[in-house]
Amino acid sequence: MKYRYCSVLPVNHHSVYSYIADFDIQIHAFVEIPFGPDNTPLYGIVMEVIDCTEDTAPFPVEKTKHITRLITKEEFEKQLNPSTQIDPEEYADEIEEVEQMIADNDFDGMFDWAYEHHDCIDNPYVMEKVFECYKLCVAENNPIAALNLGSMYYNGTFVQRDYKKAAALYEIAAKAGERQALTSLGYCYYYGRHQEKDYAKAMQYFMLGAILYGDANCLYKLGDLYKDGLFVPKNQVYSFKLYNQAFRSLRQDEDSNIEADIRFRLGDAFLHGIGIASDIPLALDLLSHALSGFYRRRKTDPFVGSLIEKTKALILEAEDKMDQEII
Repeated sequence: MKYRYCSVLPVNHHSVYSYIADFDIQIHAFVEIPFGPDNTPLYGIVMEVIDCTEDTAPFPVEKTKHITRLITKEEFEKQLNPSTQIDPEEYADEIEEVEQMIADNDFDGMFDWAYEHHDCIDNPYVMEKVFECYKLCVAENNPIAALNLGSMYYNGTFVQRDYKKAAALYEIAAKAGERQALTSLGYCYYYGRHQEKDYAKAMQYFMLGAILYGDANCLYKLGDLYKDGLFVPKNQVYSFKLYNQAFRSLRQDEDSNIEADIRFRLGDAFLHGIGIASDIPLALDLLSHALSGFYRRRKTDPFVGSLIEKTKALILEAEDKMDQEII
């Protein structure tokens, strides 16, 4: 038996959810869905449609909810949050323009338009076109479009999170030498996002990013590999040097989001004397700044919760050691 799985973007949300459609349905259709534990009726936009069997379905068929019905665009707009109400006509001229680009197979124009608008996350009409343009440009071997679309799949932004699709798109961008794609592929292999963990592959991509670009993210992840002896011999002195080099390589405009991760590792090293002589006051300073950075990421990073708890525990440990020194 075949099932039609739809990725639906609920109104006033930035993440999509999977539903089964029991009728013919097209991408960009407006639908009513049962949402949340109470199955509250909610409206949404269909972002992707795939036909599959029970074996190839992205989620268990028996646990996947079904789309209730098709609705009109007018019904959808009535459910928009008044505090973030969007004017459907705000980008009407620009959307008409990009639709003409799509009709004309103007891939350069499509990409430039999508790149310019890919941060318009509060406007689902715009994001529909961003997603469509990126997909069309990837088919024309545009590596940056592949990178950006891969990031949408990796983060679950306006599409169902799908690490396999993300990794495949990152591969396209990495072959063209895109810096962020090298980092992202390293993460996919390091954490086993799209397959079993493969530290050899992770090191390959992190090393490329470090050598070609001095990428701070790649440098500190190489430090993790050496600290824990993953694929390479454990070498904590070298891991500390890599963390320190990553900290020095931070770029204010691009890498501020990972500064907390690097401070956390340096703080842990100075607290426990890992690859460097212990320095408790410096450890406490680094960990305190890391904690602030992690808190700032709570709304966008689904994995940051455990780091917050680990950092709190290390701060308490550092404070306890400081108190013992005073006594």
